[in-house]
Amino acid sequence: MDAPTIGMVGDAEASTLLRIIHAAFEEMRGRLDPPSGALSESADSLKSLFARGERAALALVEGAAVGCVFMMRTGVELYAHRLAVAPQARRRGVGRALMSYVEQVALTEGCSYVRVGVRLALQQNRAFFEQLGYVAIAEAAHAGYNAPTFVHMVKELGPQMLRVVEVVPYDPDWRQRFETEAAAVRAALGDALLGVEHIGSTSVPGLPAKPIIDMMPLVRDVREVDRRISAMAAAGYTPRGEFGLPGRRYFVKGPAHARLVHCHIYAADNPEVERHLAFRNYLRTHPAERDAYAQLKMQLAQAHPTDIVAYMDGKNGLIKQLEAEALRWRQPER
Repeated sequence: MDAPTIGMVGDAEASTLLRIIHAAFEEMRGRLDPPSGALSESADSLKSLFARGERAALALVEGAAVGCVFMMRTGVELYAHRLAVAPQARRRGVGRALMSYVEQVALTEGCSYVRVGVRLALQQNRAFFEQLGYVAIAEAAHAGYNAPTFVHMVKELGPQMLRVVEVVPYDPDWRQRFETEAAAVRAALGDALLGVEHIGSTSVPGLPAKPIIDMMPLVRDVREVDRRISAMAAAGYTPRGEFGLPGRRYFVKGPAHARLVHCHIYAADNPEVERHLAFRNYLRTHPAERDAYAQLKMQLAQAHPTDIVAYMDGKNGLIKQLEAEALRWRQPER
């Protein structure tokens, strides 16, 4: 089979898109809970997607339509869905070609990532996206379901340039940068949010730091955050799920070589919240410990200007010591 030709189409091709979607998802009839929404699509429902700003790409082979995908941009996110390949064209690279096209659109438009939602019941689909470089960041449930039914998967785009370790003197403007970003996150998370804390070195007056704002939004339930990924994308944030810390939802803003914000979202009752706040407040009120930490940070930055791992490892011992002291110091507050 020849390589597919792929291009954007509009609502004039709704009938063609519908035919591919129905054929591709017919084998799912009666196999999924909740049922696949693709089988209930109509030409009018597809036209409504175009009316709200979505786009679709169509794959042709020798003039025949064999695959399609819809996409919707929100801020730094391009969300792809309704990926469909006609049964006779499967395992011939059509799906890969369509997703490659989506990623090129995302790059051209300055998006930092592409997101897809994959049914947990369809492990072969998850494996397909994993082969394309997509990473699962969070499981979620369809409306009306308590247990997870699908997983959000993300592929970050663009060059991962060398990250320089830069520690600079404390800047009073960091507080205003935090306030600006906190306002954007409040708007994105809406009524799921309880509050936003400024944490990390930029939150401690007088402490040199990498000029990256660390913030800690607090929510009732981190699963609420998974329903607001696109809203966070509209504010410029890329989602990374737990990213190694259970119970966290981690977002970043800015490219790898020039990161602007690290956003660590926790449920308000998560033990990590107390640890972060105790560490911050301890350094704010104990100048000798703050200065010892500052000196180590500057030494490590000079010794490892292009090795963020070595820089972080070098701080770890003192951080653990200060955290333990901070938690003991905080106990009388209870």
